[in-house]
Amino acid sequence: MSLRITTKVAVGICFLIMLFSANVWAEKEPIAESADKRFANFADSTTLDRKTGLLWMTKDYWQMKTKWVNWFEANEFAQRMNNKDFADYQDWRLPTPEEAATLYDRRKRNVDKDGDKIFIDTIFPKGAGWSTWTSKEKRGKAIAVSFKDEGGQAYQDKIAGTDAFLRLVRR
Repeated sequence: MSLRITTKVAVGICFLIMLFSANVWAEKEPIAESADKRFANFADSTTLDRKTGLLWMTKDYWQMKTKWVNWFEANEFAQRMNNKDFADYQDWRLPTPEEAATLYDRRKRNVDKDGDKIFIDTIFPKGAGWSTWTSKEKRGKAIAVSFKDEGGQAYQDKIAGTDAFLRLVRR
């Protein structure tokens, strides 16, 4: 008789664990995907890059605030998004130069805030900045990665950098 009760208890516990796991750990369903299925947009304003495993904010700082951002303000913005639990995450940050460069794809065509061509997937909305600040810094400068022309990376002045845009990321 105790074996029968033990089995029922074990089955009940397994059922509760499966039910809890299914509800808590269920993967989000994308609301849109890129043509090549590399990127998936989610309702929480994030975009997953399935190739790299990086989760990007779908809109960049320009699209959200309609203003330029220096490198220091970019870091403060990341902290504010973490404090707000943006998309239920608290680990938003500036991308590394290598991470930001993965968005550049010469085969992709999008349009920046000025109507010029940038080479990122159209899963990201039109009207973004043409680059992003990164976490790599040296003295008074930090690297910005460009999404226009031939792409590339360049150190910009942290306060007066000409490529003062930002797209946050998390892993």
